[in-house]
Amino acid sequence: MRKIFTNRISRRQFLKTSLSGITLAAFPSFSFAQTNPDVVVIGAGSSGLAAAAELMRRNISVLCIEGMNRIGGRCYTDTISFNGLPADHGAHWLHAKKGNELYKFGRENKDKFKIYDEPSTSVVYDGKKKVSGSTFWKVYKKIKNIYGDGGIDEPLMDKIPENLKKSQWFDTAHAAITARDFDNLSIADDSLNYEDNYWESGNAFCKEGYGTLLAYYRKDVPVDLNTIVSEIKWGGKGVQVVTNKGTINAKACIVTTSVGVLRAEKIKFTPKLPTRKYEAFEGITMGTSNRVIMELKKKFVSKFKKDTNFYSKINSNGAKSPEGIGYGLLKMGGTNLCLFALNGEFSRNLENEGSQAMIDFVVNQLKSNFGSKFYEKYFIKAIATGWNKNPFTLGAYSGAKPGKASLRPRLKRPVGERIFFAGEATASAYGTVHGANRSGIRAATDVFISSALD
Repeated sequence: MRKIFTNRISRRQFLKTSLSGITLAAFPSFSFAQTNPDVVVIGAGSSGLAAAAELMRRNISVLCIEGMNRIGGRCYTDTISFNGLPADHGAHWLHAKKGNELYKFGRENKDKFKIYDEPSTSVVYDGKKKVSGSTFWKVYKKIKNIYGDGGIDEPLMDKIPENLKKSQWFDTAHAAITARDFDNLSIADDSLNYEDNYWESGNAFCKEGYGTLLAYYRKDVPVDLNTIVSEIKWGGKGVQVVTNKGTINAKACIVTTSVGVLRAEKIKFTPKLPTRKYEAFEGITMGTSNRVIMELKKKFVSKFKKDTNFYSKINSNGAKSPEGIGYGLLKMGGTNLCLFALNGEFSRNLENEGSQAMIDFVVNQLKSNFGSKFYEKYFIKAIATGWNKNPFTLGAYSGAKPGKASLRPRLKRPVGERIFFAGEATASAYGTVHGANRSGIRAATDVFISSALD
């Protein structure tokens, strides 16, 4: 395969490099052409790629830029760490498959992707004892129902009955349900803001990885990588986007960076955005959800006939943030890879200790389930994600603080018909790849119908 000596990379090129095991980080520096496009799209995750694709479809000149050395954002399939085996570092579930355009696309391209329903099998362990899990699932579903039923804008923890909190499986369910601890999650976020058919249609996986699927879905969108935005000037006519490679002049820009990046003011706006925007950034914040992905020996994964959900009983002894594995996926895609999730403030603290601390924690947890010799008998290799420390994400996905759920709609509102916003936090199906995709199309449409291009 010929080498591509540029960091402006299309989805076609990305897919080739991804599947061949070539890392984008090896590409040399490239300075984009000063083309003065109509629209600059900041970020090449699901929403940014969608926005650029929609603008291209409408014959509007667009430049999509990305600060990282790859595309996909929080939807990223690693094909390097495990010798070609696909490992999703972030988004893995194709949620709400009925109506999910990426699910439909994957199914239509059966020659390239194997799309299959989420695992129907689960194993639940109480220490070394494999249990039926019926009590755990009752607790899990009761909490999900409380969260899904909506209510006033207050902490989810306050609405959970005391008898449920005292259940021996409460900590396990707490760790498994969201990226945020229940005392820092508005019970009204879903009822006010979430619009999707999550429960009705079920979920699915892509064997080749969600990131690979997304890359192929948007293979025709060119992106300038390693282009870091420091400032957006919007006070006059048009916008000026200041980057490490120079300033881009455009009529409008679409900002798709995470709400974590916006809250941290990693991008300076001149003049500053309206106060109501910053209030939204403070109220809708990022939760922490990290993965430890392990390659385990065949003699371990062969215990399971197919992809299997894994849960292990947690006893956090009253800790505010449950200290344990939220959930796991064993034998991912029929491979020797297994994924284990760490959520909430506990995950954030463990991430601060480093990747090895995260891996060690999970190994020790698995020792309690599968024996003290687990590491010697089954372990081959592991990696750990660090979404909270990643300067381009600063977290996993968004959630509303108690009392702040009503602020979420502010995130997507344009400013001065020059600056438009997209991304999972702005989506009606927030926290999902397909929701982010739709938000990008919505933002591009907003640009098109505005006076920005006049």
